[in-house]
Amino acid sequence: MSSIEDVVKEFSEADVAIKSVFPKVDPVLVVRLIFDQMEKRHNIYTVEVILKDGLDTEIVRKRVVEATGMAPGFYLQDTKMIVSHKLDLQLLKRINDIDYVVSVKGSPYSAGGSTDF
Repeated sequence: MSSIEDVVKEFSEADVAIKSVFPKVDPVLVVRLIFDQMEKRHNIYTVEVILKDGLDTEIVRKRVVEATGMAPGFYLQDTKMIVSHKLDLQLLKRINDIDYVVSVKGSPYSAGGSTDF
């Protein structure tokens, strides 16, 4: 049987791996998506993306609509984008790897539309 120290060690190693592959993403979102994948669920998430300043939001909007079928909202002088859509680890990795993305958070979409951020 594993001890608490073993669990903490394994968690620390997983945390390092998550931050290596998804450096711009809140690790809690990655963990949620791992559980979704293990349970073969395809949940809708509300995703908050912080963007670099000075982007053409129409180009970003078009790219998001093409990838997800959903139109994002832009806030804070177009440096914050929020959109709800189905999310998995592969799409999250694509978002993480976009050069104009600064950070990503997300939470499961609820019937009331509220989120955890």
